[in-house]
Amino acid sequence: MKFDKITEPLDRRLAEGLTRLAAVARQLDWQTAESVGLSPTQADILRFVASRPEGIRLTAAAEHAGIRKATASEAVTTLETKSMLRKQADATDGRAIVLKATPKGERLAREWPSSFGPIIEGLSEDEQELLYRLVIKMIRQLQQRQLIAPQRTCVSCRHFRENVAPGTSTPHFCAFVSSPMAERHLRIDCPEHKSAA
Repeated sequence: MKFDKITEPLDRRLAEGLTRLAAVARQLDWQTAESVGLSPTQADILRFVASRPEGIRLTAAAEHAGIRKATASEAVTTLETKSMLRKQADATDGRAIVLKATPKGERLAREWPSSFGPIIEGLSEDEQELLYRLVIKMIRQLQQRQLIAPQRTCVSCRHFRENVAPGTSTPHFCAFVSSPMAERHLRIDCPEHKSAA
């Protein structure tokens, strides 16, 4: 067909579309962050730390944000100055320091709007489920290729049993809660995650 000759390959067009959506989400994140006196990177680190009440080390926060440790350290210092994070000794290693969110930081992280919310709200529930499955698949592939920091996803958890009941509405199983799971139940960030590796 003529369009096959004059149109860029599908993967390039898809990548361009995702880039545009990410730019919109980043702009919304900037607007929210500026309204509370933070940068998107600081807000991202705050939300990451707040989702891990047991505490997290600076290295993990830097990996999550995809930034150098020195840059993460600057962000943490700002968050500490604003009384949103605190540093304390790691209970498992007294020489190490962990980051924990303060009540003020936890509240802000909990109330933070999803920057992709306005982007996906126009999709039907079926479309959202399909997109969610694809997002889980992409995260898994990025982890396997070591292009993303380890995530606490169901598909990388030792409790996850994949496709144990094929052809059903709940093909997967979580051994942690002893319950079948549908694709829509898979988590991207599960607090009970235990790495399968």
